[in-house]
Amino acid sequence: MKISCNISEKIFRDFTIFNILKRLKYWKSPVIFASILTLSAIICFVMKTVDGAVLLGSVLLIVGLGVPAVYFISFFLSLNKQVKMQNLNPPRCAYTIDILDKDDGIFVSNEKEQVTYRYKQVYHIYLTKECLYLFMTPQRAFLLPYNDMKDYMDNVIFILEKRTKNKITDLRK
Repeated sequence: MKISCNISEKIFRDFTIFNILKRLKYWKSPVIFASILTLSAIICFVMKTVDGAVLLGSVLLIVGLGVPAVYFISFFLSLNKQVKMQNLNPPRCAYTIDILDKDDGIFVSNEKEQVTYRYKQVYHIYLTKECLYLFMTPQRAFLLPYNDMKDYMDNVIFILEKRTKNKITDLRK
């Protein structure tokens, strides 16, 4: 089954948000930072009778909420810039993937290169509402939009489930 993967701005944006914030969980550090400094600020506000406690609490609260806010704002601004740099409006075919029911059955090609993967090389597969994310390594993923494999989506998922064994996470619910 040959799939021409047409990547749009929305698909690229959704994947990046999924990969950075959900899969890699890079949101945790700023949230933990904000929680610690906010808790410290609350303690300072409770101890308002101590000289400088309210001022220290205010500084801790501003820093504790400001740094994570800057982190997330810069992440989303950078994402918007990256989306524009990819020139995905209108959507374009980034690569084609051929999925066959044999051990070395994943063929990926674009205008410049071709590569064949074995199913045992698959790191993980995520099924989202609009796209299948095929991770060959923790850093390398191929996006297979469902729109591009309408007629044989069930067959592709069946082959991947059969061949990759316990490496699929279904997030469509």
